[in-house]
Amino acid sequence: MTASASLPGVHELGQRCIAAFTRVVPATLCAFYRIDPQLQARDFSLYCMPEPMHQAYLQRYRHYDPLQPRHCAVAGRPVLSLHMGMAHQGRHASEVYQGFLQRHGVLDVVEILACDGERPIAGLSLLRNHALGHFRVDELQTLHALQGLLEIAALAPYSQVDQRLSTLTPREREIAWLLRDGADNKTIARRLELGLPTVKTHLINLFRKVGVGNRTELVSSLFL
Repeated sequence: MTASASLPGVHELGQRCIAAFTRVVPATLCAFYRIDPQLQARDFSLYCMPEPMHQAYLQRYRHYDPLQPRHCAVAGRPVLSLHMGMAHQGRHASEVYQGFLQRHGVLDVVEILACDGERPIAGLSLLRNHALGHFRVDELQTLHALQGLLEIAALAPYSQVDQRLSTLTPREREIAWLLRDGADNKTIARRLELGLPTVKTHLINLFRKVGVGNRTELVSSLFL
């Protein structure tokens, strides 16, 4: 195997960053993303975030988000809480965005940015429900300390496996990575908090999109 073949793809990199950060500072939902030159988030890698919530965010609520990359870049902070972001936002936009979060059971959000010099290149969103509560001051300090690791990961080279995954939805990519790791349907359902019928439907769609008939062929087509 060549050195380049062993590199993680951007979505696998996102899942690794999410796993590392949430082990230290717990979160209910997470999203890792790349930031393009226009300061727009793209190439999302999600953890436990329902696809309808993510699509609603992209289609209707993204521009109300006080923690979107351009706002964080203007604030000049690598770690920004929802409270900090809303302090620089109009009342109407804050109310609309809080309503969106509340409908999905989200109480608090923290954004961590990775930069290449002055330009933001990647970000990590950590979202919490009422059970976990607000992010504490000491947890924000911990995220500040970890931010440099996110930057190192975002600047590292990664493989082109993601070109093969580009036609998949974020949820389908999550399932594909779990299949690559040998997860069965029950494990996938538990990890992603989905029902078994939903997992089976996603698998059927995956097989159809990739043009394969079973799990082994899917993993070979996407990752080998």
